[in-house]
Amino acid sequence: MTTEVNLTTDGPVARVKLSGEKGIQLLGAATRERLHVVLGEIEQLAEINVVVFESEGRTFIAGADINELRSLNSETGFENSQQGQALMNRVAALSATTIAAIHAACAGGGTELALACDMRIAAEGAVIGLPETRIGVLPGWGGTVRATRLLGSAAARRIILTGELVPAATALQVGLVDQVVAEEEFRAVIDERIKLVASRGPHARAASKKLISQFEGPDAEAQFLTESKAFAECYPTGEPEVGMSAFLAKVDADWASLHNS
Repeated sequence: MTTEVNLTTDGPVARVKLSGEKGIQLLGAATRERLHVVLGEIEQLAEINVVVFESEGRTFIAGADINELRSLNSETGFENSQQGQALMNRVAALSATTIAAIHAACAGGGTELALACDMRIAAEGAVIGLPETRIGVLPGWGGTVRATRLLGSAAARRIILTGELVPAATALQVGLVDQVVAEEEFRAVIDERIKLVASRGPHARAASKKLISQFEGPDAEAQFLTESKAFAECYPTGEPEVGMSAFLAKVDADWASLHNS
């Protein structure tokens, strides 16, 4: 499935819109490359100081392309994790204030992108989570690091170890999002947040964002590397093949089969 990435600008505001087939947005390799291009364009536009990531349809972002993940091994899995982290780190490093407008289901890589944003606003009907353990891997694009840093270890354990997609209200309680709004008000609230943020000093916001990142701790680079290694180490266990095959067949994964063969 192809997911397009389109950039529009209006004064200081850039909107990055993902559009996938049947309203399902996936972060496949081509889409991630296109996002890099769009981020590069934003970085060159000095007037941009607010960036909104949004989409329409059945999902905000459903996650990675499962067929791509299924084809990985320990070596290419490490590379995939590093590449995904590089994309999310680039989002996080934008000097502009970033907003994830989560109107519908947000999972896996979509949640990792949202966690890389400064603000996350969800519609009431949205569900959000990091379901990678359901398919035999872990959140390898910065998800384990950012979830722990932003949510705390208890909430990170719940979200990652269960692999559940939680309702927006629960996401608000654990800090996955900072605001939940009614479906009919969602777009208006996003516009209001954009207007509010854009009314604040661009330099002051950028400087504050940089300081907050520094105060979160200096060891993030080492943590991301550790995450990539752990993601890669999932593949020799056989769990990704079992989990992803079950996911595609829409059945429960038979983890016990790994020990009975």
